[in-house]
Amino acid sequence: LALIVRAAEGSARDATSLLDQAISHGAGETGADQVRAMLGLADRGRVLDLFDMILRGDAAGALSELGAQYAEGADPLAVLRDLAEITHWISVVQITPDAAEDPTVSPDERARGAAMAAALPMRVLTRMWQMLLKALEEVAAAPNAMMAAEMAVIRLTHVAELPTPEQLVRSLQSSPPPAPGPGGGKPVPGAAAPGPGTSAIARTRGGGAQVAPAQAPDTALARFASFDHVVELIRANRDVKLLVELETGLRLVSYQPGRIEFAPAESAPADLAQRLGARLQLWTGNRWAISVVAEGGAPTIAERRDAEEDALKAEARAHPMVQAVLARFPAARITRIRTPEQIAASATTEALPEVEEEWDPFEDG
Repeated sequence: LALIVRAAEGSARDATSLLDQAISHGAGETGADQVRAMLGLADRGRVLDLFDMILRGDAAGALSELGAQYAEGADPLAVLRDLAEITHWISVVQITPDAAEDPTVSPDERARGAAMAAALPMRVLTRMWQMLLKALEEVAAAPNAMMAAEMAVIRLTHVAELPTPEQLVRSLQSSPPPAPGPGGGKPVPGAAAPGPGTSAIARTRGGGAQVAPAQAPDTALARFASFDHVVELIRANRDVKLLVELETGLRLVSYQPGRIEFAPAESAPADLAQRLGARLQLWTGNRWAISVVAEGGAPTIAERRDAEEDALKAEARAHPMVQAVLARFPAARITRIRTPEQIAASATTEALPEVEEEWDPFEDG
C-alpha cells in the first residue's frame, strides 16, 4: 500500500486505479514485488544501497547495482527519481528528525535514513540534489534512458571523491608558501598569477610590474624591428580594445624586439602589461618582456597624433587664403586636414581599374 500511495502522489482516484491494477496484475495475490514490477519501481532498500555506493565513490558497484535493478524491470528514470526523493528525505530528517517517523517508511529505511542524516554534511546532500535534478532532465530527454542514467551515476560517484571547499582551504593553509624568486620583492597588487600560455609578472623598478619572458630566437622577432610593427600587428589581428588602450595609455620608454618598457598614462588599465604580453605571445609564438615603470616615457600615440593635427591646423590658419576665409566667416572652424600624401593614397584606392582597349577586327588598322 505504501508503494501505491507514493505513486499516486496524493490523488485518491489514482490510488484506487493503481490498487485495482495491482489486484488484476497479481491475480488476486498482491505483494510488494508485484506492485514494484507493475510500476517499474526498484526496491527501496536497494535504492538506498545505490545511494550509499554513490556517496562512497564506488562507481563500479553503483553501475552494477543500477544494471541489476534495470534487468529486474526498474525504470532508470524511476531509479533516479527515487534517489532524488531519498536525498530530499534525508535532508529534511537532518533538519527535523521527526520527519523520519513517516508511516510509509519501513523501520529499516527509517534507521538507515537517520544514520545517513547524522553522517552526511548538508552541502553534500544539496550538491547531490542539484545534480540529480539535472540528471532527471537528461534521462527524460535522452534516446537511451539507461545510458544517460549510467553517465549520471558516474558523475555522481566522481564528485563524491572530490574534496570539500573546507578541505581545500585547510590544505592551502597548511601548505608552505612558495619561495621567492631570485629578484625578491612583493607581488604587484592586482596582478594576476601567471597561467599556462601567459607571461609571468614580477616586480621591477619604479613600483611596476614586469612580464618575465622566455628567451626567444632573435630571428623569430626580427620582423618587429620597431614599436610601430607591434601596433600594426595588433591592428592586423583586429583587437580594437587593446589597440585603443595601447594608443591612449602607453608611454613608450624603450623598445627592443621581444622587450617593451613603458610608463602607463592615467587612462591605462591596470592589466595592460599582462594582456599585451599574452596577446603578443599568442600572435608571435614567443614570450615578450613587458616592463612597467612609474614615470617617464614618450607621449602616447594618441597624443602625438593630436599634436601633429594641431600643428597642421596652426600651419593652415597661418595661410593667407585661410585667414581671409576665417575673416569672412568668423564662425568657421578647421575640422579636418588632409595632407597631399593622404589625398594621393585615397585617390589610388578609389580609382577605377583601367580596362585595356579591346581590339575591333572591323576597325581599320
